[in-house]
Amino acid sequence: CNISFEPVNRAKLLLSLVGILAIIWLGLWIAQGWGTITLVFDKKPLSSVLRSFTSQSKLKIITDIDLNTPITIQVRHVPVTEALEALQAAAESRGSLAVLLAPDTTSMKNLFSTLPNPKADSGTLSIEYRTPWLFRGTTGSLPIDRDPREQVWSPSPQLPLQLLPLLEHAAQTTEVRLVIPQSWNPTLKKTPSDGPLSSSIPKLAKSAGGEAQLVYVLPARSERDGPGTPPSTQEANRGTLRWTEPTPLPPDALLTRLESRIRYLPSSEQGDARQAAQESVRQYREWSSLTTEDERDKKRQEIMNDPARAERAGEGFSRAMRKMSPEQRSQRYNRYVQRRSTQKGG
Repeated sequence: CNISFEPVNRAKLLLSLVGILAIIWLGLWIAQGWGTITLVFDKKPLSSVLRSFTSQSKLKIITDIDLNTPITIQVRHVPVTEALEALQAAAESRGSLAVLLAPDTTSMKNLFSTLPNPKADSGTLSIEYRTPWLFRGTTGSLPIDRDPREQVWSPSPQLPLQLLPLLEHAAQTTEVRLVIPQSWNPTLKKTPSDGPLSSSIPKLAKSAGGEAQLVYVLPARSERDGPGTPPSTQEANRGTLRWTEPTPLPPDALLTRLESRIRYLPSSEQGDARQAAQESVRQYREWSSLTTEDERDKKRQEIMNDPARAERAGEGFSRAMRKMSPEQRSQRYNRYVQRRSTQKGG
C-alpha cells in the first residue's frame, strides 16, 4: 500500500497558525471582559446610565434621584463593584447592595414601594450596619469583591433558627442592607448554609417560606453626603453608624469584615494587614465605650491625626475624587466652603 503525503504549503501553515492565535486572543479577550461593565456617558440622563448598567450586570437599581439628572461617567471593562463606585461618585450618592425578603409577592411589592428610604410607619424593617466612617480608612487599601453580590456570608451555628437573628448576623458580617416586613420573623425549616449573598440569602428566604430579590439602592444625596464624607442623619431607619448611633456595628463584626478582605491579599502581606486591622478594631472598641460627646470628640481627633490612618483614608478619598468629573469636584468643594461658612456663622 503506497501512501503519499502532499507537501505542506507554507502559506496554508502560516494561515492556520494565524487562525489559531486569533481564536486564542478572542477567547482571552472574552474571558477578560466577562462580567465587567462599560459605562461611557457624557451628560446623559441618569435613566440611560442605570438602564445600561442593569442590562450588563442584571442588578436593578432603585433610586429617588431625578432620572433626568445629567450624568458624566467613563468606565470601561471594570468589575461591577468599581462601576458602582463610579456611579455613586457621578450621582454624588452613597448606595448599598440590598436584599428584599418577603413571605409573598404582595408583601414584596410593598417593600419595593417603600424604597429607597422606608418611613417609620411603613411597616418595613431595614437592617444595615455600614463600616463606621471614622474607621473606613482601614479598608481603603484592602482588596474588594469584584461584585458585592459575591460577598460570602457564613452564618454562626450558635444562632437560633429564626429569620431576624440570622439577618442581623448577615448584615453585621457583610456590607449588605436587608429589608423585610416588620412583623415577619418565621422559624426556619433548616440550618442555612454558607455562600455568596447572591445565593445564601435567597436560600434563607426560601427556607423561611418566602422569597428574595437583590437590588442596589441609590438614594438622593443630602447636603452633607458625598464620597469620602460621614453619612448624614437622613439615611434609612436603622443600622448606619453616624456620629451617635443607637445600633452600632459590633467590633467583632468589623474584624470579620476586614478578615474577609485580608484573605485576598498575597500571604506575604496578610500579616501587616491583619495587624493594622486589629489596631483599628482596638481603637473602635475604645470609641464605642465612650459615653460623652467630649470624650468622643477627643478620641476622634486622636484617630484622625494618626499618620497611618490618614494615609489609608487619603487613598480612599483620592480614589473617590478621581471618579468625579472636574465640574463635580468643583461643586463639591463649593458646598464644603458653604457648609463651613454656615457653621462659623452659627
